[in-house]
Amino acid sequence: AVKFEARNGTGESMPATQRRCLYEVLEVERNATSDEIKQAYRKAALKWHPDKNVDRLDEATEMFKEVTNAHATLSDPNERAWYDSHREQILRGGDGTGEEGDEEGEGVDLYPYFSSSCYSGFEDDEKGFYAVYRSVFDRIEELEKQDYFGSDDYVDAPLFGDSTTPWLSGPGRFYTYYDGFSTRREFAWCDKYNPNEAPNRQVKRAIEKENLKERNKGKRFFNEKVRRLAAWIKKRDPRQLAFMRQQEEDKSKKEEDKRLREIQHRKMREEAMKAEEDKEIEVDENMDDMYLEMELMQQLKGKKGKKKLQQLLAAKREQGATDQEHGEEEDVEEEEEDDDEEA
Repeated sequence: AVKFEARNGTGESMPATQRRCLYEVLEVERNATSDEIKQAYRKAALKWHPDKNVDRLDEATEMFKEVTNAHATLSDPNERAWYDSHREQILRGGDGTGEEGDEEGEGVDLYPYFSSSCYSGFEDDEKGFYAVYRSVFDRIEELEKQDYFGSDDYVDAPLFGDSTTPWLSGPGRFYTYYDGFSTRREFAWCDKYNPNEAPNRQVKRAIEKENLKERNKGKRFFNEKVRRLAAWIKKRDPRQLAFMRQQEEDKSKKEEDKRLREIQHRKMREEAMKAEEDKEIEVDENMDDMYLEMELMQQLKGKKGKKKLQQLLAAKREQGATDQEHGEEEDVEEEEEDDDEEA
């Protein structure tokens, strides 16, 4: 396999001097606590912030990006643990001299891409985040196809896309796939012995067993590197950040809509309950009138009832006369008031 050298987006190989230890970037010891790392980051970020270094803007921009990347890695316990375990390979750039893995056989050197120094900005130009990492994973996919010996048809991996690729149809599927990445290559270069040199079948089977163990070891190591790189990129992918913000906004809107619906439903229930109570009150009043009429009819039965009826009619006539008299008095008063006004 042809070795795929680390590139900085312009096609030029990345010199090892560009890869600084993350602890060195923040000027802390390798056993620094999380609080010490946080304090060192604040100090370095303040020192190299582009707004405070207008006289050397390019240098400050690169240094600020390097400081931010160091903090993002070392402040995450999982990323820090993996970095500590592979620090030498990352600084060396995966030159194939490590005990685990074989970048020469793998055909792609992934370690340099665990650094923000391999890309410049988040535009779609050849030096940008999307072009650099798209080329890396295109290379991984190319090698997977070349070395595939499966009986089933090869299924292409999802593409990385660019800054305009919708999350769900592009990056979302890409990261889901590489989160569980499992190489389909043979990893024959991991063989420690040549089976053809075995003196007999028993030795040959032992060699093949040992070689298979080494191949599986190489596959596991390579799978872990690819998965870690995908996770490292995802954490810094602006498209994921935008998608998460959109999800939060959608969630907030749904919660607000739900709250308003609940208020409306509660108001409707209260109005319905009040209308029902008013109806019950009206029914109760009508029932009271009906009971009074029934009671009156009972009282008017017989001789006593006849006498009672005469008394009620007399009282009604007297009340009518009184009302008429009051009405006439009011008319006279109104006429007198009109005469006074005319005078």
